[in-house]
Amino acid sequence: MRAELATITGRTERLAFARSASRVVLLHGLGVRVGLGILAGVLIAMITWVASRAQLADARPGVAAVTVPLPAVVLMVNAALAAAVARSRRVGVQAGLVGLATGFAGLVVMLTVEGRVWMDRHGVFILDADPPRRAVTTTDLALDLFTTGMWMGHVAFWVPAIVIGALLGGAIGRRRGRDLAATAG
Repeated sequence: MRAELATITGRTERLAFARSASRVVLLHGLGVRVGLGILAGVLIAMITWVASRAQLADARPGVAAVTVPLPAVVLMVNAALAAAVARSRRVGVQAGLVGLATGFAGLVVMLTVEGRVWMDRHGVFILDADPPRRAVTTTDLALDLFTTGMWMGHVAFWVPAIVIGALLGGAIGRRRGRDLAATAG
């Protein structure tokens, strides 16, 4: 970009080029990584809430059967979209990791909020529907994912999904780029 910018002599043209270059960097770089990552986190929180409400009425065996595989699919699609748009597996993995971080944050928030509802209505933890051994505080509900070790099961599914999505999306993006180059040339 520096070489191209150096060839442009007019002030207005240089400013227009700088604006378009910054737009490309934002849309194909940081914007894709952070935007899709945050969207994935919000979707994971929504999936957790919907699973909780759907199973709450019947006091079914917790939401772990939903909060492990469905967010993995969301993260896979997230990484694939980012990689395809940017034509880069690295961008896909980075967007997936942002999604993983925001997804865990959303999951913990929903498990804490909905965990209180489960504890009040059925006297069980939200993830596995196990009854507590002692009185439960909000901190216990927030840390249930980590104190039970279930976070490892989430990571074991979520991380490979990110890698697979980034690989697929990168291949799709590069193929699309070659197809566009072939039709243009």
